[in-house]
Amino acid sequence: MAVKVVIESAILRGSQDDQCLQPVATVYLDGGNEFRVMAPLKATGDVLDWLEHLEVRQSSQDPLSFGGDVIITNGRRHAIMHHVKTALERRKAEAEIWRDGTNPDGRYVAAQICLRGHVLNVDGTDFERGEHCPQCGAASIDACQDCNVPIRGGGVFESTSNYKLPNFCHKCGRPYPWMADRLQTARELLYHDDQLTLEDREKLWDVLQYVLSNPKSDLVPAKKKLIEISLAKAGAYTREFVLDLKTLV
Repeated sequence: MAVKVVIESAILRGSQDDQCLQPVATVYLDGGNEFRVMAPLKATGDVLDWLEHLEVRQSSQDPLSFGGDVIITNGRRHAIMHHVKTALERRKAEAEIWRDGTNPDGRYVAAQICLRGHVLNVDGTDFERGEHCPQCGAASIDACQDCNVPIRGGGVFESTSNYKLPNFCHKCGRPYPWMADRLQTARELLYHDDQLTLEDREKLWDVLQYVLSNPKSDLVPAKKKLIEISLAKAGAYTREFVLDLKTLV
């Protein structure tokens, strides 16, 4: 079986859970054996800068370990890390496709945005990749972390003064990090709001996801109204946060 590397995160954002490391990659080799590559919980920025600090783990086969992990430290770790490094470098090289500050499709300027949603560069000039945000210190990205397609800035021949921060990748439809954080917060608020029934929470979550991921759909106005009606029973903070989120489309 050929070695297969699945990169889960090329940019580290730091973990909010003090008990959890950050997943970097899953590697399959030796007939399908699965190994997980993890980063320190406080690590931020490009994974390639943290290679020496990454852990390689495998689920223990010992029935007495109760599902614990074994940390790989022998020569197998070196082989696994070689595959991960190669995959990360190839992914990074594929993203190095900016030309004179223009998106590869030639229709949009390149966008550089920090993980928390602050726009660093969208005026069509060249920029250094991987810089950190001067407002919050978070690492920046210029491509979708899921499909690696560059983030679109404004139109090449258009003013970028009214540039609207994109919340979802135009290629794969997955939320960008800043939107993923807001969605997670909204979901937690809904599911911890004891003024809503479980059915209310599930319906609201489904409708909210639809509105945010299909902003141009003809059904969006009606769906937005449905959200407002469904939130009538919700707590004040939940209602305010979700309604504010709805205005992003």
